[in-house]
Amino acid sequence: MSPNWNAKPPKNDDEYFERMTRSLFTAGLNWKVIENKWPNFQKAFAGFSISKVARFSDKDVKKLMTDTGIVRNEKKIQATVHNAGEFLKLEKDFGSFQKYLNTFGKNEERMLEAVQERFQHVGPSTARTFLWASGCELTPTREEKKWMSGHKKS
Repeated sequence: MSPNWNAKPPKNDDEYFERMTRSLFTAGLNWKVIENKWPNFQKAFAGFSISKVARFSDKDVKKLMTDTGIVRNEKKIQATVHNAGEFLKLEKDFGSFQKYLNTFGKNEERMLEAVQERFQHVGPSTARTFLWASGCELTPTREEKKWMSGHKKS
């Protein structure tokens, strides 16, 4: 994801899911690569409809592995399908992903841990990027402070 200093919270769970997926696929790559391919990702993943992606089969995953318009990383594609199922569980248990996040209050450390534990292919950096891109106010790490000091807000 490109640096976004004023990220606004997503309007619905599908938007949270899209931001998580974007963070997941950006991990280990230049954000510009994903930025340029993102319209293809939106098409490939059914507009990030959680209910649709959660029903993707192994056949759908194999089809995505032949889609030259996206990054064809099978583990990340499988994680995206799995994560859609986790979003459905959270919707059932909490009503929405935002309500789930609200259960952590100001305990950002626990929120970050919970996101990493629940979702596949979401490690510490991806969890931080996802939550930051979703408008969560996180205390910057020392490395993030150093990086931000070299990048002015636009």
